[in-house]
Amino acid sequence: METSDPISRRRRPKSRSKGSLLTVLRDLQGLRLTVVDLLMAIIDGNGEFEGFRNALFSPKPKNRAALLGLLDRLIQDDKGRPIVEKWVFPHALRLVCNKVHVEMEAAKPCLRMYTTEVSPEFIENWDIHQIMGPLATPTLRSVLEAAGESKISVAKPKSTKSKNRFTALLIIMAQIHYLRSWHSARVQIGLGLQAWACGTSRQMIDVLHRTGLTVSYNSISSMVQSLADRSIERAKAASLLPHALAYDNINISSSIYVEQGPNTMSKVQSGTFGVIYELLNARAEDMSIRPLIDNLQRSSPLDMSDLRMTPAARQSYLSQTAVTIVRILTKYVRGFEIQSADVALQHPPRRPLPEGHKTVFHPLRASTIEEASIDGNLLLTNARIRGGQNIRRKDVSYWERREIFQLAFGSFHLAMNLLWCILETHRGKQNQTGSLTQLFSILEKTRLGGEQPDYHTLLSALRQILHGLVLNAWRMECNYSSLADFAKADPTPNDLLDCARRIINKYATPDAVFEPVNSKAPPKDPRSGVELPKPSIDVVRNNTALLTRDLLYASELVDAIATGDFGRVEDILPAIACMFRGSGSNNYSTEILHLLFNIKEVWTPVFAYVLLSLHLTVTS
Repeated sequence: METSDPISRRRRPKSRSKGSLLTVLRDLQGLRLTVVDLLMAIIDGNGEFEGFRNALFSPKPKNRAALLGLLDRLIQDDKGRPIVEKWVFPHALRLVCNKVHVEMEAAKPCLRMYTTEVSPEFIENWDIHQIMGPLATPTLRSVLEAAGESKISVAKPKSTKSKNRFTALLIIMAQIHYLRSWHSARVQIGLGLQAWACGTSRQMIDVLHRTGLTVSYNSISSMVQSLADRSIERAKAASLLPHALAYDNINISSSIYVEQGPNTMSKVQSGTFGVIYELLNARAEDMSIRPLIDNLQRSSPLDMSDLRMTPAARQSYLSQTAVTIVRILTKYVRGFEIQSADVALQHPPRRPLPEGHKTVFHPLRASTIEEASIDGNLLLTNARIRGGQNIRRKDVSYWERREIFQLAFGSFHLAMNLLWCILETHRGKQNQTGSLTQLFSILEKTRLGGEQPDYHTLLSALRQILHGLVLNAWRMECNYSSLADFAKADPTPNDLLDCARRIINKYATPDAVFEPVNSKAPPKDPRSGVELPKPSIDVVRNNTALLTRDLLYASELVDAIATGDFGRVEDILPAIACMFRGSGSNNYSTEILHLLFNIKEVWTPVFAYVLLSLHLTVTS
């Protein structure tokens, strides 16, 4: 008997008809059972229910998705959500706490640090974002983020003025880690040392320690001592290489009380501290003293031409000053944004430091031997070294003759003393028009009446005066009714520079005044023999021009130091030496002459480049 080919049959997919489900529910109702009773029996899995229990909790994706879908339906239902949330909250809280506990324990090794492990390298590279950022504590972070920002704030767009919640969140997390274990102190050590370095009182550090932000004051003190020892070791290693040594005075306030006991330290402890600087691109052969001594023996004294700026230096200074004058205009008057970005209005470099260079330095321990300075800032240590070199000039070696010391002053002290020099020269009296005393009174500047006022206060006041004088000159020379109209005319950068040069010649150059050679015999007309009248001199105008000129020199010096271009400083050193001499500050004038002599006659070009590159970094 023949049979036909078998016909393949596909099983119809199971479908849950509404009628079948109702039938099952009615059967359960008839048996006085509920869906919950059936589900509880399946979950218990006793007897024949074991297979149903295994199917309910099967790891197969289909079964797992069905179970999760059931839970989602419960939490999404209006009537089911309150019941589920009320039930799940204590269980979810316990689950979150356990998760946070695991995360915090896993993070301990990343934050563990003892005070004996602190090194200068750790302080230099300390960054809370690098320390706390990689920690895998997502659960704790989510809880803190929800607590620290409302839903309304989260939905708003962020700007640069928004709160820096991220850093604050990292600090709070660090506090919690420190509260959990005092060994998790990597963040607290950095914050504690920073608070100590900023002069925070012991009482305040104790408060910060109680809040978990820093380690204790005693721990900070021991770390400071350890860091000092390690820093000295680094300085010893640096001293074996080509280096420079700078020094400055230090004054430490030791008490807030006026009365001092007989066995206690004085109210202010004075002393001196040194700093070792590593030299830029310096080789041992470049530091050899023999070529310098040979140059010194062949040298000739300075002459008056060395105290005048060279044509190249004068041209450079005039170009730099013209740019400075234009920048004062663009700073205060709107409408010059395009011109200010032009390359013609940028300071032309002379001998700048390499881009991005940072000088490595090593502070040394402070000594209670005070740096002896007298009026006029004699730089007494330099003077004593030169005196010792003169006494020992016939000794047996370079060391014994102290010829290894090549001396120079610090750039900050040069700028500070130049401002004091200008103040002394142009101070005048309250009733003298154009005097600094009168201008300070108009600007309502205080604490500038002393012989040596605070540097930053004086610099700010003199800079404001210079800007006012220059803006007034622009108003007079722009040939427009106002500077705003001048800006609307859209002058070219070359037009601005031409006008700036006219301002230099007209408002920063005093009139030439020729006094008679013999005051008792005034000049007479050669033909008639009649005594010639004295030329009329505008004293106020001349004094104002001299003040503007001196302030422009000071501005050039401060800006050149800030930009790291010693070539610009070297251009104006002869003029600054004359300014010091004219104000009676002979000591600094002599120091500049020593530097000019060394640059011209003694130092080799490589040695001069290395030392003068450092000159901008050394403060004193």
